[in-house]
Amino acid sequence: MTLSIGQVVDNRYRIVKLLGQGGFGAVYEAWDTRLERPCALKENLASSLEAEKQFGKEATILANLNHPNLPRVIDHFTVPGQGQYLVMDFVEGEDLQQMLDRRGPLPEDEVLPWIAQTCDALAYLHGQPQPVIHRDVKPANIKIAPDGHPMLVDFGIAKLYDPALRTTLGARAITPGYSPPEQYGHARTDIRSDIYSLGATLYALLTGEEPADSVERLIGAAVLTPPKQLNPLISEPVAQVIMKALAAEPAQRFQSADEFKRALTSDSLVHSTIAPARSARVVAHAVGAMVPPGPGIRPGSRVARVLAILAMLLGFGSWIFTCVNPIVLMQFDGVVSSALLGFLVFGGFGLGCLSVPMALVLGGLVLTKYRKAASGLDRLMVIIGLIAVVVLALLVIGLVVVGLLLPS
Repeated sequence: MTLSIGQVVDNRYRIVKLLGQGGFGAVYEAWDTRLERPCALKENLASSLEAEKQFGKEATILANLNHPNLPRVIDHFTVPGQGQYLVMDFVEGEDLQQMLDRRGPLPEDEVLPWIAQTCDALAYLHGQPQPVIHRDVKPANIKIAPDGHPMLVDFGIAKLYDPALRTTLGARAITPGYSPPEQYGHARTDIRSDIYSLGATLYALLTGEEPADSVERLIGAAVLTPPKQLNPLISEPVAQVIMKALAAEPAQRFQSADEFKRALTSDSLVHSTIAPARSARVVAHAVGAMVPPGPGIRPGSRVARVLAILAMLLGFGSWIFTCVNPIVLMQFDGVVSSALLGFLVFGGFGLGCLSVPMALVLGGLVLTKYRKAASGLDRLMVIIGLIAVVVLALLVIGLVVVGLLLPS
């Protein structure tokens, strides 16, 4: 039953407008009269008492999910004889289907970070103790929030995966072009079904066209047009990733969302597909590193170089300020006042002590977080800086030991 504008559901949620409608229910923008804030109300049509019981179990699991690329489920309830309802955070922004309709095919460098972060959301869902399968991934269900990050929205109900039975429980939503063949009828579905749908989403965003229906492909009634034929600007590595994700056989697809993301954010793909400065920075955001402008520069290489230089300078600085500085300044004894001399000696010693942990931290970052982006020169500079810190530490320890051993 379609809810009317202004209708209050569960004595709390006032319907503002209909956002979308399908065979299994609808999604509404609503107003939470208790908390006085907007929310999204997802309606699933109840079909039986057993379905209502299953809904309660699954809604409880969804309500405990917490991920930056997923809206929070904040409430759930059933209206007997009417429907099952999930209440979620209302996500402001434009969904990718609206963006696609408005702009046509989207540029690769803009889309890849969104898909990579959607992979993170799917990996989180699939990694639950009882995996949650979204089963309706498509451009209309990925919204770009005002701050630019994607949100995978429109959770349905009855999407839990039972590893023992190797099937999903409950009704199966079908979106032609985005649903894999196993999602039709009574075939087995699992996390790889979401991989297919996300690959279809990437295909549509980059080509401006939905991929051929999966079942029609299986029976030979349709052929999947390679994405580069529809948009020559798509890079070959990305085209290959899309075709693998859209394999009709689940075993031939990526086997997890993490594997899909690694293929999208691999160094070789970034090098071969991204040349403009803006593109490099955007894709790097998905990889989690800072990338400088220009072709052929690895993600994070500028950061690694700067950190390596600082680590070397701080390493030398700690040694110079702590040990060399007092020795040099002592040559000016009698030339400058004792107060000024003492200030310069102890000031240099203090700077040297401060430089030590900073050199260790920056050197450690280059050798761990940015190790793949660091060149041989970067590592050499870090090693030089760390050796200087070690030499300083040995000298200080030696002076302390000598001081303790010498008779007073």
